[in-house]
Amino acid sequence: MTEPEERPVVTHGEMFHARRRPAADAEPQEPAPDDGLEPAGDGPDAPDDDGSVLQFLRELPVLLFVAFLLAFLLRTFVVQVFYIPSSSMEPTLQINDRMIVEKITYRLREPRHGEIIVFEGESSDPFADDRGTLSRVANRVGQFLGIVPANARDFVKRVIGLPGDEIRIDDEGHVFVNGIQLDETDYVLPQQRSFGPITVPDGKLFVLGDNRSNSSDSRGGLGFVSRDHVVGRAMVIIWPPSRFDGVGVPDIGDIPDVPPAEDSSAAYQDAA
Repeated sequence: MTEPEERPVVTHGEMFHARRRPAADAEPQEPAPDDGLEPAGDGPDAPDDDGSVLQFLRELPVLLFVAFLLAFLLRTFVVQVFYIPSSSMEPTLQINDRMIVEKITYRLREPRHGEIIVFEGESSDPFADDRGTLSRVANRVGQFLGIVPANARDFVKRVIGLPGDEIRIDDEGHVFVNGIQLDETDYVLPQQRSFGPITVPDGKLFVLGDNRSNSSDSRGGLGFVSRDHVVGRAMVIIWPPSRFDGVGVPDIGDIPDVPPAEDSSAAYQDAA
């Protein structure tokens, strides 16, 4: 009878290590393939906050230049904000009002009776040429933002007479155009002062301020306004917010057309 063969006793811990121990002839394992992903914040493609800021600062002058260029083009050819410095257009426009003037309409058609326009006149600022460089720059910036008068030579008035119209004002301040009395009760502060009659020359406009007793206009001072000097048409009051409103054209009645006069400058000088 043969004795039973003794087998080595293997503990649980030795078995665990034996399973983890690689065979002597086993080939080394290949590293796990790179999936192309890297931890956030590492590697050359990680976002660089400092670089982004520097890039923005380098581009800032170009962005500012483009913004000012667009604003300049809009101001020159499309719309412009004007500041009202006087009471000559009360009650329609008050002192310190800001209004938008659009410049496209009069490129397509002529001004009409009752419209409020901005036009270039003679300079009313005797110190305009005495300002220093810094003062002129500050004034230009203020004009651009609409916080100071756009120009000492810019005026805002209402169109009363077109080329060929005959204008007359009676002793009670009633305005007659081509023999028709204008209905101005909704917008005018009248003055009891007669004027005319005169005939508006070709290529000119006759304008009045709504505050007739406190306005330098075509009755004297400004005279007739050249059509070529018209800047644009008043559209809307934008400041202060409590006065936000459109600048409409009142119904002043039907005015018949009159053929333009050949020369009315002498008649104007006599009336003025």
